[in-house]
Amino acid sequence: MQENGVVTSVVIDAPRNRVWRVLVAFDQYKQWHPTIELVAGEPVPGARIQMRIAAGTPAERTAEGTVLEASEDRLLKWEGGVRGLLWGEHRFDLVEQDGRTHLTNSESFTGSMVEQVMASGRETLVAEFEAANQALKAYVEN
Repeated sequence: MQENGVVTSVVIDAPRNRVWRVLVAFDQYKQWHPTIELVAGEPVPGARIQMRIAAGTPAERTAEGTVLEASEDRLLKWEGGVRGLLWGEHRFDLVEQDGRTHLTNSESFTGSMVEQVMASGRETLVAEFEAANQALKAYVEN
């Protein structure tokens, strides 16, 4: 049986509160995130968000979700997709150690399409998450 998600991490040479400010500035994702543009919404539990994913590519699509948790400087979590088919819970976990931030960027999926999506697209998803991690690191550190 295949795993139903993606887990990646990065160490950012900046304090956790600086990383947090970038993560919750939804209107700024377009400036640093290589695959997601948050076009509407606020980082408040219960808030609806709208995303444009892979803009300008053949895979461009929109998605809606709901912010589940926004625990300052520690956890940002949202969910979205199509229940029963492909539903995702995305999370950014932040842990500060010695003035640096250990960020875990992950998503878990449920639904009837999970096995198919993970079998054919896991490598792409991991690459996208890793690219986002590196882009966030560069943006925050500069």
